Amino acid sequence: MTGVPWWEGFFDGEYLRLWGQVSAPGDEEAAALWRILGLGEGCRVLDGGCGYGRVARPLAQMGARVLGVDQSAALLSQAESQRGELGPDRLRYLRQDLRLPLSGETGFDLALSLFSSLGYGTEADDAAILATLAAAVRPGGRVAVETMHRDVLAARLSRESVPAHRLPDGTLLLEQPRFDPVAGRVETTWFWAGPAGSGQRSASIRVYSITELVKLLETVGLRLQAALNPQSGAPFSPAGPSLGGRVLLVTERDPAPDRARSTGP
Repeated sequence: MTGVPWWEGFFDGEYLRLWGQVSAPGDEEAAALWRILGLGEGCRVLDGGCGYGRVARPLAQMGARVLGVDQSAALLSQAESQRGELGPDRLRYLRQDLRLPLSGETGFDLALSLFSSLGYGTEADDAAILATLAAAVRPGGRVAVETMHRDVLAARLSRESVPAHRLPDGTLLLEQPRFDPVAGRVETTWFWAGPAGSGQRSASIRVYSITELVKLLETVGLRLQAALNPQSGAPFSPAGPSLGGRVLLVTERDPAPDRARSTGP
């Protein structure tokens, strides 16, 4: 990849205007995570790739102490404007590229990577992001990844449909994806036209199989606990025309990381 990474300019005010209308509020997703992961009052949660706080804010409202991290200044500005009465003791935001370690931010009970926040760059980039999340949780803490996976993408593209949305303001938003099965990447372009104008922008996203993603998590010291349905919490099952839909992978950091390195009595 050369030049400025595509994602550095993608998540701006225009993204907020368009995709903010497409994305559902995060309250139900936060409630599902709270229930499935057994979260409780005062638990410390790191939301990696938090965007405009769609899930971070409702988790904080439910009682978690949340740090949301994202590289987009525009999305974090929107998140701050929507924090309401939540103070910094309950909800904080930090602008940072998660490929770099988080300085002084450790001891979290749970770190999250939601809504396909991986795959923008190289596999090494994703390993670095997951390593940052793993280092931020306490020994025995968990890292949970909720994402699209390759089987779902292949099933959807096999139907040769063009995803389209009519937004509340009347804008028509169309997606034109092209999947490279060798690279495992989807090259996609969005086109829109409506009362606020028209435009287009493109993205390139690596879509992992569940097997590949589990192996990547293992390389940074995270052990898979469960692969779940992110809505119900039931064990993931690749059933139906969408092959199970999105997946929630729950992993654990070694509760005693020094034990494996011990060679003495």
